[in-house]
Amino acid sequence: MHFGRAALATTLALVTLSGCNIYRQGGSMRSNDTFTFVSNEFYPVTITLVDVRTNEPIWTADVPVSKQLTFRFHEAQYPDNPANPDAMRWQFFDKPTRAGELNSVMACPDRFSRRMDITIRKTPEYATGSDPRVEHAGTTGRPVVVTPGTAVPAPAPMSPGPEGSAAPAKTAPEPAVNPPTP
Repeated sequence: MHFGRAALATTLALVTLSGCNIYRQGGSMRSNDTFTFVSNEFYPVTITLVDVRTNEPIWTADVPVSKQLTFRFHEAQYPDNPANPDAMRWQFFDKPTRAGELNSVMACPDRFSRRMDITIRKTPEYATGSDPRVEHAGTTGRPVVVTPGTAVPAPAPMSPGPEGSAAPAKTAPEPAVNPPTP
């Protein structure tokens, strides 16, 4: 029993010291230069890495809606490149992703010579493949296509039925506007 507790404590200590990152907005809550940005319909972000020595953008990414971009800076990865000695690793993930490999990498300026600019694109912006005109109306569960200038049909009004239960109200059929002529 005591061996199990010792093994669990050792495992937790090794995982803690191994440098595991937690990807979340606002950073990993550690001083390891890891950042995560999430885009949604009303907060679609574009991230730009700027070289402050020249004030020119050297990398930019539009984070797609319903995705997250996580990146981390690693110091002194390219000692033979004095202009860009650090490395930036990044990856796009589905949101929310708390951990994963950052597979893309590039040389970048050191921490004193770089700046991250965050801009918000025009809103609302919808995820690729979604149709913003489709809304769900009533209790039928069928999608209703809504075009600009039209109203969404409301569910049938409820009226008291037998024994106080609510049942859909009965409505008379609408008369034909132009009856057919023989």
